[in-house]
Amino acid sequence: MPCFGRATLTVAGVAVLAIVAGCTENKVSQCNRLIEIANRAVTDVQSVTQSANPQDVNAMTQIANTADRAASEMQAVKLSDQQLLSYKDRFVSMYADTSKATRNLIAAVGNQDGSAAQQAYDALQTATNQEGTLVTEVNTYCGSGR
Repeated sequence: MPCFGRATLTVAGVAVLAIVAGCTENKVSQCNRLIEIANRAVTDVQSVTQSANPQDVNAMTQIANTADRAASEMQAVKLSDQQLLSYKDRFVSMYADTSKATRNLIAAVGNQDGSAAQQAYDALQTATNQEGTLVTEVNTYCGSGR
């Protein structure tokens, strides 16, 4: 995203144009970066789940990989807004928990371990159930002052 400075024209016999480059990101641009990553993760998961059988191990692996990628991308985002930093940490945790639970579910199903599969499924539900609240909080926070 380009950052433009302020142009000042001073006339003292000769016109001088000074460009002051100040690149400070505001709340809106920080919100947009956070929301972009979250939206891409949702879109990627939806594209996998819409075309796959729920018991498809490859699809489950793709979902875990998507969660890993989203966690890494989210972790790399530089933010100065303290509230957005808190949201970012919650997203990273949610994506990491989603990936771990999904991989545990894959392993449990592969080992035909019903108890472990149920535990992994419950952990996956817990991880993904955070998303709605988190998205609502981010949208509310980012919508104010936009």
